[in-house]
Amino acid sequence: MTPSVPTIPVRPDASVGADRPARRWLPAALVALVMSVTVLGGFVVAEALPHPEVQPVALGTGVLTVRPLPGWEVVHRERVTVPSSTGGAVAGDFVQLTRGSGALDLLALPGIGGGALELADRYVDEVLTRQLERLSVSDRVERFILRNGLEAVRFGYIGSEPRSGSSVEGSVTVVVSPAGNGVVFDGWAFQGQFELIAEELAAMIDGAEVA
Repeated sequence: MTPSVPTIPVRPDASVGADRPARRWLPAALVALVMSVTVLGGFVVAEALPHPEVQPVALGTGVLTVRPLPGWEVVHRERVTVPSSTGGAVAGDFVQLTRGSGALDLLALPGIGGGALELADRYVDEVLTRQLERLSVSDRVERFILRNGLEAVRFGYIGSEPRSGSSVEGSVTVVVSPAGNGVVFDGWAFQGQFELIAEELAAMIDGAEVA
C-alpha cells in the first residue's frame, strides 16, 4: 500500500499476509455489529417506496456530518471506544446507512491523531480482516481532495462473508483532519452490486463535512 502499509494480494482468492500485526484497537462488539448485525444481516429493501427527505447524520459531536441521499437511511448507530495514536482512549461513533443493494459504514473518531494512511491500515487490520475471509485489499491507494478541502485516501477490497460465503466488494475512504479527528467511510455491497451505488457513495462522501 505504502511503506507504512504492507502490500496485500489483489486476487480475490488470495489470503492476507501473515506479517500484518494485530492491534486489536476496535472492540469485539463493533466487529460483531458490523459482521453479523448490519454488514451482512440483510439490507433494507425500499426501492418501491416513496422516500421522505433524509436529515443530515452527525457523528462524533460534530466531527462528521453526512447528508444521505434519498432512499438511504440509518439502520444502526453504535458508540465505540478505541485507543488514540498518542495514548489514552477515544470515544467515537459508528453509523450504518443502507439503501437496497448496499451500505455505507461511517466511523468518526475525535482526536484519534496520526495520519490517514495509518488509520486506513488500522481499519484493514482490525475491522476488515475480522469481518471477511479471503480478504484482498488493493495495493493501489488513491489520494484526492474532498470538496471540504481535506486530503483523503481511498482503497478497494474484496472478501467473502464467513458463514454464507457470499462475496463482498467495497471501497474505504479515510480522512484525518488537521484537528486530529479521524473519519472512515466504508461503502460496500455484494459482489456485482457495488457499481449500482458507487456514484451515490461518492456523492455522499465528497459532500461530507469533517471538523
